[in-house]
Order: sequence, then C-alpha cells, then structure tokens
Amino acid sequence: MEYELTPQRLAYLEARGHIVLSACPGSGKTTSIVRKLYDIAGYCNEKYGSHAGFACLSFTNTAAEELTEKYYQMHGERLHFPHVVSTIDSFIMQNVVLPFWYLCKFCGSKPIVVNEADVLDKIYNTYVWMNDHYDVYPAMIFRDYRTIFYQKRPALVEKAAQGYKWNHSVVTDNREQKYCDAAFKYRLSKGYITSTDALWMACHILLQHKWVAESLVARFPYIIVDEAQDNSQMQFVFFEILRKAGLENLEYVGDICQSIYEFRDARPDLLEKIMKMEGWTMLPLSECRRSNQRIINLYSKLKPAFIQTITSHGVKDLNIPIMVYKYDESNVKDIIRNFYSTCDSHQLEKRIILARGIPMCKHLAGVRDKNFEYWKSPLPNMLIEAKFAFDNNDIEKAFRKIRIVLAELMFNDDQYPQKKEFIVHIEKDIVYNGRIYEFLKIIPDFSLSFADWTAETEELLQKYWNMENRPNLEAFKRKKGYTMKDMALKPVEQFYMSNNKESEFRKNVDTIHSVKGATMDAVLLFLSADSKSQNISLNDFPDKPLVSMKEGQRLIYVACSRASQYLALAVPSTVADEKIAIALKGIDYQIKKISLQQELDF
Repeated sequence: MEYELTPQRLAYLEARGHIVLSACPGSGKTTSIVRKLYDIAGYCNEKYGSHAGFACLSFTNTAAEELTEKYYQMHGERLHFPHVVSTIDSFIMQNVVLPFWYLCKFCGSKPIVVNEADVLDKIYNTYVWMNDHYDVYPAMIFRDYRTIFYQKRPALVEKAAQGYKWNHSVVTDNREQKYCDAAFKYRLSKGYITSTDALWMACHILLQHKWVAESLVARFPYIIVDEAQDNSQMQFVFFEILRKAGLENLEYVGDICQSIYEFRDARPDLLEKIMKMEGWTMLPLSECRRSNQRIINLYSKLKPAFIQTITSHGVKDLNIPIMVYKYDESNVKDIIRNFYSTCDSHQLEKRIILARGIPMCKHLAGVRDKNFEYWKSPLPNMLIEAKFAFDNNDIEKAFRKIRIVLAELMFNDDQYPQKKEFIVHIEKDIVYNGRIYEFLKIIPDFSLSFADWTAETEELLQKYWNMENRPNLEAFKRKKGYTMKDMALKPVEQFYMSNNKESEFRKNVDTIHSVKGATMDAVLLFLSADSKSQNISLNDFPDKPLVSMKEGQRLIYVACSRASQYLALAVPSTVADEKIAIALKGIDYQIKKISLQQELDF
C-alpha cells in the first residue's frame, strides 16, 4: 500500500504527547493512523518496555477491523500483543468493567450488557402467579414511584456525568432524579448494565481506585481515539481520568464537522474546546483525496471559519455539473432514474441516494406507514435487526441480539437470573456461536408475508434450537386504522426496506448515518422544504461565515463530502430558484425540473 508523505502527514507522524488531529473528509486519516501505529509500536517498546503497547480505539467493530486489515496490508504483519485495536466499548469492558466490576459497590454480580429496553424492562417487575396466569407489578423498590414508573420506563434511565438522563434528556425534577437513582442502582444490583452504564462504572472505578487507572496507563501508555468528534461527555471524562493518571500520549483524531450522533450524546463541542486548550497540539489534515474542488467548495460553506481551508489533492475532475433537482410527490422515481442515467454515462459505479432519517427514506421509497408494528413481541424485530446486522458484517451485534432472543424464548419473564447465566455461558462457547452463525444464514426471507414469515420463523426456531414448545411470535389482533388480516398478507420487506436488489421494495434511499466514512462516486441528497424539527434543507446553508455548526449542517456536510465526482441535491418543488441561488451563492450548479405535479407533505 502506497502512502504519500506530505508536510501535514509528516508533522502528524512525528508528533507525540497530547494531540488533536483535525482531519477533513477524504484526508486519508485512517491510512495515516495505520502508518503511525508501526512507529508507535517501536516507540512504546523502546520507552516503556515489551509489556506495554498502544490502544487504538474506534466506535464500531467495522472501523476497528478496517484499521487492523489496513495495518496488515501496509506493514505485512499482524498486530499482536501488547497492542490492541478495538472499539471504545470493548476496551472499557475488557480492561476495567469485567476485571474490576466488584469495586463498584452498586454492582451485585458480574455484569452483562443488554441495551434492548424491551428486555431490560422485565427485570424491574415482580411476577405473581394467580388464577393460572402471572400478574405483573413493579418491584417493591418502586412502590413510592409508581406513577413515574409507568410514565418513564426504567430501562431508559441513563447515568450522566452529573445526575441522570431519561431517554437522553436531562432529568431536573428532584423526585424523578430519586426514581432514576433507584432504577439505575436496581439494574446494576441484578448484574444487568447498558453500554452507558458500563462507561459510568469504568469512570467510577478509576476515580475511586487510582491504582486501577495507573495500571491501565502502564499497560497502554499510548492511546489513539479515532472519530473523536463522536465521543460523549463520559467518554471524554474516561480519557481525561487516564491523562491525569499519567497517560503521556493521548491522541484525538476526527473532524468536528462530521459529528452526526448528538442523538447518541456525541459532544463535538468538547473536542472543539480541547482543540483550543493549552497543553494540546492541534494538527490539520486538510488535503482531500476524495472530492473535486467544486464539491469541496459547496460543503465547505457549512464548516466553521476557524477550520483550515480544504483543498482537493490529486483528484481528476470529470466536470460533471452539480445538479439541483426539484421534486414533488409524483417525480421522485424519475429523478432517481435521471441521477442513475448521469452516473451510467460517466461510468460512476458507486452511487448512493441519501436522506435524513429512516422515516423520510421510507417515504421516498414508497412506504407510506413509517411506524407500522405487526407483532406484540419485540423478538421478531430483534431477529430482523440481527439479520440486517449480519448482512452488513456487524457480527458482534447480530450474535448479541440472537443470544438475547434465545434467552427470552427459553426462560420465563421472571427468570432474569437464569437468562443472564445462559447468555454469559454461551457467549464464549465456540460450538454455540457456530450454530448462531449458521442460524443467521437461514432466517426466512423477508419477501414472505408477515403471516408466512412468522410461521416459518416459529418453526425454524423450534426445530433448529430443539425447543420443546413452538415459540409464539404473536401478532396484534387489532390496530387502529388497519385490518390485520390484510396486513398479514403484506411482505415483511415492504416495512423494513429490503436490501434485496430484486425486490420492488429495495432500499433505493439510505440514511446519511449509513454512509459515514464511505467514499462514493456520486451522491444524490434529498432535502426538505425547511429545517423544522428533524428536517435538513437549504436553510441550513449560512449567509455568513460560521462560528460553530448545528447538527443539521453537519449532516449535509457529511452527505455531500461522500461524493468524489458528481453531487446532486433534490429540493421540494415549492423552493424558489432565488432561494437556491442565495444558499449556493458562489457555487456553479444547474437546476433540473422533471415532471412536476404536486407538493410533498413533509
């Protein structure tokens, strides 16, 4: 693998200490990290000894695997002890939570991570067998909070750096804070934790037992955090604890302009603050090897003024005009066909159509009901999510969901200790994991109707896992506005946006989040008429240099910066040409109107 050494890259490779690397889209930051890891391995061995190594951490298993594979391609050797490339969550679990959970006074037994709220909710109940059925009541600890218990599901309680959140919103009411405290401690006492709980536990253990932090620093004296713009406040706290415990080398690598996970507590403002703090070295990678300069100039209108100017580096411009389509309810498919035709005429094989959020993607794909639920149980949805994760090579997520499904099917709701023991037992069982892998391959096809898919899945679960009784994936008998007998005949994929290219319900339009980090030849981005609620629109383009970005602006920035040669925007037909001209001032573009008839309703 060739690696072009430029002055910016050389400055990063030679830098040690507390570093923030601000890497623009297409700058080759992953390749630069991989190039530097080889040097760091020798640096750690020489300075700290053969027992100490680096930890290179990212947010997803896919990103961690990419780093590992690129390391092999570039250096011709596999990473090995004492070095680690992993996700932040896995690093925290393996090095703090699992070995030292007993140092957290609230944790009653070795914990397992369960993020599914429908599953977690069950541990908060007491089950009483009466008259041939179970009556369900809140656990006794919630007897003083019954009203709040039914208003705010305890599974959605989160421990924040200060106080609590419920469903990602800060809890300010004193009584609700006490309820959240009871729910959080009760969950830990049962040995169930969420990923957020694990992070809080890690910080708590490190703060209460400094020797644990110092031991971790001695083991990993060099830590690189990739995609650092997506760190939560607690994650920044975790790494700051290590820094104060003696961590001499800490690198945050990322781009505050590409932080699009605020709904998952990302805090790009904290990274921006660190970039300007004394004691930190800020380095840029501002040479874009992905996009032509015309595309860069468009999305650069959205970045803060203090971020270094981005320049195209080594990209041949095919001079395909930036296009602005006008769409309504009738011509979306025509626009998509025209976009594909342009791609074909310029031999652009990698193309993607994007919109913000699954609801708008479904609407554009022709799914009119975005929130239809067929099953009472969450388990069928978990099976579908597991299959999608498996198909997208997120094996860990797929396996975890299947383990939870099996535990839910094999034990009663009140048997959560047995469920936990079962999950822990099979997690490291090679034979069991092999069976899960094969099971994921044969989950019934989503082209089946809801009724047929349900029946075939129930039969498969019973036979494949040797269950005594056939599982009952019960459907709703009644739902307002629906005839459930008719819905039973609808294909499952119609409501889950099929990945099957042969399906009429194929996922033509995807979310911006789905292409984070990707490089595409061509991008078509659908915008809304305004930026109200969760919408993104031309209103997000500023009329003067920005001091800081809003999440809607970052979403447009990420979407547009995926494109190498061809960028197209689609705006509602109601958007005036004058408004387009104001938003895209200084950008060369063309407007195309195809078969306009009526206005869309979002």
